[in-house]
Amino acid sequence: MKIAILGAGAVGSYYGATLQKKGFDVTLICRGEHYKKIISSGLSIKSHWGDYKTKIIASDDIKELDHFDVIFYTPKLYSNIETLPLLKDISNEKTIVITIQNGVNSHNEISRFIDRKQIIPAATFIEAEIESPGVVLQQGSSAIVEMGCLEKAQEKILQDLKNKFDSEFLSFKISDDIFYTLWKKMIIVGAFGTIMTSFRMSFRELIDSKYGEKILSETMKEIKKVGIAENIKLGTVNISEIIEELRAEADEMTSSMFNDLKNGKPLEIDSILGYVVNLAKLKNIDLPYSQTLVSSLENFKKG
Repeated sequence: MKIAILGAGAVGSYYGATLQKKGFDVTLICRGEHYKKIISSGLSIKSHWGDYKTKIIASDDIKELDHFDVIFYTPKLYSNIETLPLLKDISNEKTIVITIQNGVNSHNEISRFIDRKQIIPAATFIEAEIESPGVVLQQGSSAIVEMGCLEKAQEKILQDLKNKFDSEFLSFKISDDIFYTLWKKMIIVGAFGTIMTSFRMSFRELIDSKYGEKILSETMKEIKKVGIAENIKLGTVNISEIIEELRAEADEMTSSMFNDLKNGKPLEIDSILGYVVNLAKLKNIDLPYSQTLVSSLENFKKG
C-alpha cells in the first residue's frame, strides 16, 4: 500500500514515520527547511514510546509523484486554497483521502476536488510539534486518529484501514458519529488553542490564572451551543469534565496556533473558532467570548 502524507508537518511526519515502521510505503509531501533536513539527514522522532531516526521518502514536488492508495491530508487550514487542487495530481478513483485537519468542514472542502465516497473525515488527538527542522517531538501517552463515515458504504473500508494501521504508537479508532467527534474536538481546540494564543500563555498558566478557567468554560459552552444549532448531538458533552481532563494533562498541552504565532506564521483562526463565530452570525447567536477572542487575533492571522 502506497501512502502519502500531504502537508507533513509535525503531526503528519509522526504519522508517516509510524506507518513506515509498520511496513508501509510512505512518502512525506512537505517543504522548506523541514523537507531539506529530512532529505539530507532523515527524520528524527522523539516520543513517549522512545526516540529514533529513520530514512523516509520526502518530496516537495507533486509533479514527480504518482498516484497513492491512501492520502492523509494534513495541511494547515489556511493552505487549502493552495493544497486542495494538488489532490487530483496524486489520486485516482480508488484513492482514499483521510482528512485530518482542525475544524469541522475539511471534508466538504475536499469534496470539491475528490468524490465524496473516497473521503474519510477524521479527528486526531496528539500533542506534537516540530522541535527543529527534521525533528518531531510527540508528548503525552496517546496518539489517536478517530475516523468516521460520510456514507454507510464506507464502513468496510474504515474497518480495513483500522486493522492495517492501528499500532501501539498510533491508535486508529472508528467513530459512530464523526460529526459529533469533530465538533467535540472543536469545543476543545477552538477554545483552549485560541485562548492560549490570544493570552500568550501556556495551558498551565491559563488554567491557573484568576479568570482563565471561567473564560475557557464560557468559550466551550458557546461552541457547544452553535454545534447544537447545527443539529450535532452535543447535549451529553460535559464541559466541566472536559476541563478537568485537560487540567490533568496541563503541563503537556500545546497549541499549534500558539506555536504558529510565536514563529510568525499565519493562524488557522478563520477556520476554527472564526468558523464557529461566522456560523453563529448566520443563526443570530451571540458569542461574546468567542467574538472577542477571534477579534483579538485579527491582526496576526496572516503572520
